[in-house]
Amino acid sequence: MVANTAMGTTGVDPREAGLVSGLLNAGRQCGGSIGPAVLSTVAVAAGRHASGSGSAPAAALAAGYDRAFVVTAGMLGVAAALAALFVPARKPAGAPRRAAEPPSR
Repeated sequence: MVANTAMGTTGVDPREAGLVSGLLNAGRQCGGSIGPAVLSTVAVAAGRHASGSGSAPAAALAAGYDRAFVVTAGMLGVAAALAALFVPARKPAGAPRRAAEPPSR
């Protein structure tokens, strides 16, 4: 999580750091609540489908978890691809750094 926060706040104007930090935390909270809800819905739907086709309860439960893990792996792949696309470019080691602007009054 620290690496994500550092990547998300890199290059942000210091006056907007609080805003960006709040957006990152809100996104993290939404993902932390919506993600498990979606995955449990997928698991239940797949388990019901398996039990409706005559599978034993334990096998239906395993089928539901299996489908949820496959969806999780797909979502992780998409997230990794998006993260790779949006990684900020690194400056060469000898490149001068931009000085922070003084706060406007």
